[in-house]
Amino acid sequence: MNRRLPHLYLRNPFGVVNKFKKDRGIEKTDLIDQNPEAYRNHKQKLNGSFNQLLLDREKRLRNKTLINVNIDIVEIRFLIPFSNGVNFKTRTKFLNEFGLTAVMLEDFNRTVLFAVENQAKFNEFHRTLLKYINSSNQTSPKNTDYAIMTTIYDIKYHTADDIRNHCSDDLILELINNTAPIFQQYDHQKGALKERLEDLKRLGSLQDFKFDPYEKMVQLEGIESSQLNLLVNNFDILAQGHSLRSVAVRPNQYNQEELTWNLRIAPKNRSTTIGVIDNGIRRIQPIEAVMLEEKLDITNTQDGHQAIHTHGTVVASLAAVGESFFSGDRNIEADAKIFSIKILEDLNGYIDVVSVVEAIRQANLIYGVRIFNLSVCAQSKRYNEAPSHFAYLLDKLSYELNILIFIAAGNMPYDDLQGMQAIPSQRHQYPFHFYNPPENEMELHNCVYTNICIPAESINNITVGAQAENFRSETRTDLSLDKNLAAYYSRKNHYDFKQKINGGELSINHSNKNLFKPDILMPGGDLLTPESSMQVIGFGELGSDFYAFDAGTSLASPLAANLAAKLLNTYPEISIQSVKALLINSAENYPSNYLDELIKVRKDELAIEKYGIVYNKLTSKSKTNITNSVISADDLHRNLSGYGKPNVEQLLYSKENTVSILIEDSIQQDHHKVILVKIPDYLLEGKGNGALDIKATLCFKTNPAWGNHVDYNPLHISFNFANSLIKNSIDELANVLADRDHDLYERYWTPKLHNLKERMQSGSLTEGEIKQFNLLKGVQRNKILGVKSKIQSWSEDFFPLVNKPLSNRQQHSIKINKNELRKIGNQLAIVMRCAIKENLDTELSEWARTTRDHQFSLALYLEDKSNNPNGNLYEELNVVNILEAIPNVIGDLDQEADLDA
Repeated sequence: MNRRLPHLYLRNPFGVVNKFKKDRGIEKTDLIDQNPEAYRNHKQKLNGSFNQLLLDREKRLRNKTLINVNIDIVEIRFLIPFSNGVNFKTRTKFLNEFGLTAVMLEDFNRTVLFAVENQAKFNEFHRTLLKYINSSNQTSPKNTDYAIMTTIYDIKYHTADDIRNHCSDDLILELINNTAPIFQQYDHQKGALKERLEDLKRLGSLQDFKFDPYEKMVQLEGIESSQLNLLVNNFDILAQGHSLRSVAVRPNQYNQEELTWNLRIAPKNRSTTIGVIDNGIRRIQPIEAVMLEEKLDITNTQDGHQAIHTHGTVVASLAAVGESFFSGDRNIEADAKIFSIKILEDLNGYIDVVSVVEAIRQANLIYGVRIFNLSVCAQSKRYNEAPSHFAYLLDKLSYELNILIFIAAGNMPYDDLQGMQAIPSQRHQYPFHFYNPPENEMELHNCVYTNICIPAESINNITVGAQAENFRSETRTDLSLDKNLAAYYSRKNHYDFKQKINGGELSINHSNKNLFKPDILMPGGDLLTPESSMQVIGFGELGSDFYAFDAGTSLASPLAANLAAKLLNTYPEISIQSVKALLINSAENYPSNYLDELIKVRKDELAIEKYGIVYNKLTSKSKTNITNSVISADDLHRNLSGYGKPNVEQLLYSKENTVSILIEDSIQQDHHKVILVKIPDYLLEGKGNGALDIKATLCFKTNPAWGNHVDYNPLHISFNFANSLIKNSIDELANVLADRDHDLYERYWTPKLHNLKERMQSGSLTEGEIKQFNLLKGVQRNKILGVKSKIQSWSEDFFPLVNKPLSNRQQHSIKINKNELRKIGNQLAIVMRCAIKENLDTELSEWARTTRDHQFSLALYLEDKSNNPNGNLYEELNVVNILEAIPNVIGDLDQEADLDA
């Protein structure tokens, strides 16, 4: 009998060492040394750009009429990351020698807004640029004092048009970061800006304005165009305007056959509350019993229990009961109570971001709501665009409060879906429509509109995409290939590390395999026919609209929030990050082979463009060049599906041979921590060589950095599996794992390694032999540390820390066979490490200095693969480890479960 059993906390001892080597892997940032003649066009381009910069500066100074304190803002687009690399220390040089302080960094820190903090030093920048421009076209700029100019792609002055960004009366104006060199000018302009806005509101030229709590943006409502022009012409601290409107929702298609709801949803004795952030929720009969009387409304109606569109009401019903809604049962016990947070009246309206954030804060602090659902999205993210102000504010909330927000990834525009189906084209077919890079853009389709919508890029929360599943076994999909796949309309991750930025390619050291969205998939139905959609609830006000057909990520997201409610109902004491970790760790994904043909077509396109022939006819070297420029099927699949759909049984329960273990702990920066897991002896018995499969997911919340794309997540925590037998003491084991040059490794060296070391000490090694020596040391070290033939890569490789964008959600797996289990003496080491980025702004530098412990949750899923019929993994793990059943609601588990194990 495979009983339902409670998940377990791991309480085993751990070892810690304050040691972390951050500088390994910092690569040289030399650009390719080209023929000197090749720089001619680049010099001409920069010369024209800088001349235009001077003209634009003069124009801006002439147009200033409101303030007399000026901050010159210059935009420089780089070919390499703006950082202190090995060769070009751009961050230090641009500040100390050129008087330029970085105030906004985008495009993975290849596009930088600078404030000129010292005009004399900026004149030196101009002189250095002129030396490069006027240098001989027969002499290489390499190793000259103007070589740094070859790292610049383009340069321009930041103008009023750049700030306004085509926005009109309702918009958000982002602010640049305040840095020490411009502190006084910044504060003067911000004070003057606030006074000006107060005056405009009093005079009726501005309906309202709001700064966010951190004063990184100001939201303007109903401002006159002439007054907006004055603002962008005068205030240099304004970075860029954005108009934030919700994406249009298609009309529901009602089911004419249903003449009554015939549905009753009742609350449980203990139910988690979900805050539904939407267009209001009507108190219709089926869900009124699970709706709280308390509510919040930021619209003019001031009634969160009224709605003119069914969207929020449908979302609320699915959040309350989850997939049970589609079971056919007419009497359902809800998993969640519903708290309405009304943010829109018309679903196509303007999103009041500041008030949304404040409403979430109130719902948590006043009413205790910890789980939220946001199925209302704004516009698409551009490829490789930095996090938006909306995502930043939600990430700050989730960091400061104990909350988790489920965010819909967004749907493709409905009119586009219809239009594409009207014109047959491979580019309009599933899955080709998902990935059609800019050079192949067609009139009816730009694959930017398959990228996730703001604020789905939020990293402290969970983004949910939609499967084509509609819970109707008799119907098939319409546009999508399979019900298990991401639906045709469901949006993908906007990061594509294969696309060029400022004309240059991203190095593998500057990308991150963990930066993908959505996090998970849940059913959302398919389009365009009613038969392929989900049957959801209606208002029931017309006599025939008790149910409707609909599809979208708006439906998938509350189904995911419902799973979080189920989990908290079962284990009320687990942390919110543990909810996230367990959800993701339970997810199961579909194979990526449905994308193989798309990738093949993409390779052929690039091969023909570059070499004039299809991919299969290329030489091996040329094939490698093309492959390195094309996203893989696995990467694109992750961008569409995340980790897949959570398995509800695995999420909620352990069983005799499949066990979920939770580690809730903390780690300090620049530390390594080792946790030992003892593995039962019985796994060495049984047929075959299999023993134990482990899947692990790490989640932690992070304090986001505004206006710094690469350092948006300033906190690195990652983990790995290692051999625990290399040291008896757990603290010394942590020391060995943290130190790549520990003396222990030398004991296992080959004679060749000892010989190379002796020659290196005598100074007789060539540069090539030094590289060989370091490579062989690494190979030998990895053999010693590895559970398998060598140690696996970490869940996230942060090297180089200065240029690597980081993820706060990672997954790692290992399959341990019987021989490997003997090698490690039935004891697995889980090693954690932690570091914090450098060169952070003043606010985050203080956070890094004062925040001692960084909390994390690590969810482990262990599966018995020994084929030993007499084993019980759950019981045997309890015998050899210090485990504690997670406090749970006993009624949800088998009474036979040993809850005191």
